[in-house]
Amino acid sequence: MKYIIKQNDIIENIQAVKNEVGSAQIIGVLKGNGYGFGRDYMAKLLSENGIERFAVTEIEDAAQLLSGILKGKDMLLLRSTAVPEEIARIADMGAIATIGSQDAGVAYNAYCEAKGIIGRAHLKVDTGMGRYGLMPSEMDEMCYLLESCKCIRFEGIYTHFAAAFTDINRTEEQLDSFLDVVNALKERGYRFDTVHAANSSAAFNVPASRLDAVRIGSAFTGRILGANAKKLKRVGYLEAQVIDMTTFPKGYKVGYNGTYTTKAPTRVAIIPVGHTDGWGMAPRFDIFSMKDAVITGLRGVKDYLGKQGATVEIGGKNYKVVGQIGLSHTAIDVTGSEVKPGDVAKLDFSPLYVNPLMEREIKN
Repeated sequence: MKYIIKQNDIIENIQAVKNEVGSAQIIGVLKGNGYGFGRDYMAKLLSENGIERFAVTEIEDAAQLLSGILKGKDMLLLRSTAVPEEIARIADMGAIATIGSQDAGVAYNAYCEAKGIIGRAHLKVDTGMGRYGLMPSEMDEMCYLLESCKCIRFEGIYTHFAAAFTDINRTEEQLDSFLDVVNALKERGYRFDTVHAANSSAAFNVPASRLDAVRIGSAFTGRILGANAKKLKRVGYLEAQVIDMTTFPKGYKVGYNGTYTTKAPTRVAIIPVGHTDGWGMAPRFDIFSMKDAVITGLRGVKDYLGKQGATVEIGGKNYKVVGQIGLSHTAIDVTGSEVKPGDVAKLDFSPLYVNPLMEREIKN
């Protein structure tokens, strides 16, 4: 069993991103183990293909990358922290901190002052994501940080969209709110080298959001949500062999909880793939619009009722999964086919959900 990654397709996606975003700088996001493709592998590949700026969410990822593959590169930590130990590591490694609260800013500045250094940072504005960041109404707090934190160089300012893949109107409202903050700060004399807002979906579907830079991760995998997904190549699939065959009579319940009952004598192939591998854990449908989101919801209900299910490709043909996907096995209805043990099954699901211990095979 292995997860197949076609490198040339990723390289084509990198070029497609460059073509799409024009003059905006690309910040390569390597969170989630490089979106499931491997953190170090993606760091090296992106760097070799002209990406100079990077971002992660975990401090340990930043530390390892900056001491190795991405030594000397810009590395933005995509989460705010006021924890002293974390602040110290970010400052000492020369990474770019996210300042998303007054507590985080004051603590980071205090550490940098004590060390006699100038810390790098981007100011985070929460325009509707609802995680962290200063609210647009907290203009006085932002100005306080920008004015009083003498040991922090605020190189950038950014926000994050909550629904760039399903709700363009909401995304545009967030963008307007963010730009109002940026302009208000400019009027007060505060300027930033890099103003950024767009993630992959926004970069492809809301051109106005590209600004100075875009944060790209899922677009490299070709699995973005949005109307322009077709501009990218969908990368990554799992291969596993059929390990056994069984024929069940009509009226036989298959799998845990007996959620599927055969309607006729049914030939079933078993593949040793299940939830522990990530199969069945990811959303099965890409969402391209609010309409599609509603359709997806209806499809989910339909699946739950057993009227529609996932499929697995064997020999170029799709076969329906029957019964619930288990921890390590999946049953497939191959009635009337020539499928046999040893045949290779192909499962298409997001690399983000693939067990990180599973072998990745890179192909051209």
